Amino acid sequence: MKLYSDQDPTYQNPFTLPEEWEDYGIGDPYILRHDGKYYLYCSTKDFRAGIKGWSSEDLIHWTPEGLVTEDPITTGAYAPEVVYWNGYFYMYTSPAGNGHYVLRSESPTGPFEVQTENLGLSIDGSVFIDDDGKWYFTHAGDQGIVIHPMTDPYTIDVGSTTNAYLGGWTEGSTIIKRNGTYYMTYTGNHVFSKGYRINYAVAHDDPTGTYQVPDNNPVVIHTSGSFVGLGHSSSFVGPDLDSYYMVYHNLVGHSAEGPPVRQMDIDRIVFNGDRMEVLGPTNTAQPVPKQPDFQSRLDQPEAKTDWDVESMPDGTSRWLSKVKTNAGFTAEYNLSFKQPVDEEQAYVEAIFSYTDSENYGAVRLTPATGELSVMQVRGGQAEQLDSLRLPEEFDYTKLHTVRVENDGSAVRVYFDQMMKFNLPVQTTVTGRIGYAAFHAEPSYSYTAFSNDVNGSSDFEVYKPVPGTLEAVHYLKDAERGFKVNPSDAAAGEFRKSDGVSIGQAEDRSYFVKLEQDGDWLSYKVNVAEAGTYGLAMRLLTSKEAATVEVSSGNEKQTFKITPDPDPDWKTVKLGAMELPEGYHTLKVKLRKGQVSFQELKLYASAEVPGAETANLLELVEAENIYGAFEAIDGGFQGSGIADDRLFVGNAAWDDYELSLKVGIPESLSGEGQVFLRTTNESYFEHQVQDSAMGYAISLTDGQLQLLKLNYGSLAVSSGRASMEPGQTYSLRVVMAGSRIQVYWGGAEEPVIDYTDPDPYFHGRVGLRSIDSTFSFTQMKVKAKR
Repeated sequence: MKLYSDQDPTYQNPFTLPEEWEDYGIGDPYILRHDGKYYLYCSTKDFRAGIKGWSSEDLIHWTPEGLVTEDPITTGAYAPEVVYWNGYFYMYTSPAGNGHYVLRSESPTGPFEVQTENLGLSIDGSVFIDDDGKWYFTHAGDQGIVIHPMTDPYTIDVGSTTNAYLGGWTEGSTIIKRNGTYYMTYTGNHVFSKGYRINYAVAHDDPTGTYQVPDNNPVVIHTSGSFVGLGHSSSFVGPDLDSYYMVYHNLVGHSAEGPPVRQMDIDRIVFNGDRMEVLGPTNTAQPVPKQPDFQSRLDQPEAKTDWDVESMPDGTSRWLSKVKTNAGFTAEYNLSFKQPVDEEQAYVEAIFSYTDSENYGAVRLTPATGELSVMQVRGGQAEQLDSLRLPEEFDYTKLHTVRVENDGSAVRVYFDQMMKFNLPVQTTVTGRIGYAAFHAEPSYSYTAFSNDVNGSSDFEVYKPVPGTLEAVHYLKDAERGFKVNPSDAAAGEFRKSDGVSIGQAEDRSYFVKLEQDGDWLSYKVNVAEAGTYGLAMRLLTSKEAATVEVSSGNEKQTFKITPDPDPDWKTVKLGAMELPEGYHTLKVKLRKGQVSFQELKLYASAEVPGAETANLLELVEAENIYGAFEAIDGGFQGSGIADDRLFVGNAAWDDYELSLKVGIPESLSGEGQVFLRTTNESYFEHQVQDSAMGYAISLTDGQLQLLKLNYGSLAVSSGRASMEPGQTYSLRVVMAGSRIQVYWGGAEEPVIDYTDPDPYFHGRVGLRSIDSTFSFTQMKVKAKR
């Protein structure tokens, strides 16, 4: 098994590609995977005609393909996307945002030629083809992403607005389907906002229906430093056939002509049931995407050395790989016919699990009838397990793709990315892959297999830290990735052969149960920078105490999980530990009690330096002041006419106690706010109002509210407080793990005492004034012991 090590090659976001649009870069990137290669398309610089393309075999090294179209209609083309169907590549783009056009080519590198008049429909058009062959078109909208059924590649039916919505203009949508779940990604805020970000939502029965929006959103956001404005993504299968990756862009700034300058970024995606995580966003070194365990291009003469070629007495020709898959695998086959096939007995087979000529599986395509069937040969006897008819319009002289997944519980067969069969199996079988042809002259192209299936590569990929580890993504193999005492409860749906007890939560994600002292799980991590990292565990709390040990190298910490009188799924702070930079293994070991956990969060953690800070409001830098805050002696006062904000401190500050003085205006109107544990804050004219992640104490006439912020706000607790105009009051907030206590006016009892079941654990402090003249002075922070 190939494992990453410190010697493996790495890549680092953002990318700079040869022949990018000058003073414009790569914006709104879209990557198409076709016949084992990747093709990149991006928006065209304003007032220029044509669309540029690049190709790659590994997602890291990109070759310019020049202009894939030079049609004048593509002047300033927005967000071009390409799908392949039955021999043609269809491009959808909105030139300068003035409606959509469809272009077509017989090659992914063009030339693409315009096929339609202006179809309208906003910007950022994207096409999704479902397993039943139905097409759908999504595009941007001011009330959410809009989706339309399509009757053919050029005709878009009446659409409906989905609940994939980010509080304002929402754009950059794409849909993928995995294990029966539709995943829609979409982007919100303005392209020039640092808080441009990516969300995802899931649906199960229909891509046009109501989507569930998981609580781990946004999946891509970063607003500090130069790596900001991350958005407009597409998702696709990685080179190893099992993994998924996301491409998106980051904002550099304005070009000389005004449009945005952007760069391309690629990060790994992992899945836990319906739950999707982006391993990032990253702008530090990450391992390059893994290649398949076997790959060959049969359209190249040198590839023949990878195969055994047989001619059978009945005229069947057979190609078999010289290497075998493991018991669980994913295989891909690309093929076409040199000329139309009329003989009804003629067929081509994609062979898998081949042990000998009398024992193997195959996906058989009979081009004369369009029949696709799954065959099982045992002891020389062939049995048809299932079959169906493909669309009559399919042209088999064009390239088509077969994909086979065998994970021990099912064999899933895809034709042109549409899942057509999902058949139960009793055992997995190691064996060779290949082709067989009877009375036909097929052409074979890219062919490969990976010894990973159904997301098993997610277990072995290094998870970036800071970041999140899904509990079920422990490493493969007993005594290496896990050690558990046998449990009767271990026969779950996920990783059932491991013997680890795994359950399924209401959101259709999986969690792990560590049930006996000494049980442990091990994870790969890639630590961006040496330092102190806070650890928080998303777990099903219990009325019984538990103890876990977390170790990495020579560092080992033991953490106690206190009993909870109200057990439920909650995120609990464990503590902190030192981690060195680079690749490491992190082990979670049960020492006492039982623990059911879904994920482990690791975040950069820092204590407030010294016993107490000086007045932080004297340390605010100009770049962190937004709006029209007025500087006063010892602090700031709201302008009364704007949404004024400022931030100060260290985003890694963990538990702390904040104190400050609040002056009540003579004319009490508007709202004042004090920010707590805020990260990813941004400020831009055209974006959602509550553009930060963290907490805020809201001050209005006689009331304090605790708001939880995630580019939107939710009031989670409140209390009454005296606020006499012209008077000054003390405000003190104690942040300790999940608990937040708010004290007003020197009182010994808190006005608000709230424990967040899924808290933010770190971040900066700050102030906000919304059409008010609240004043704030003497802001100090000290560590909470």
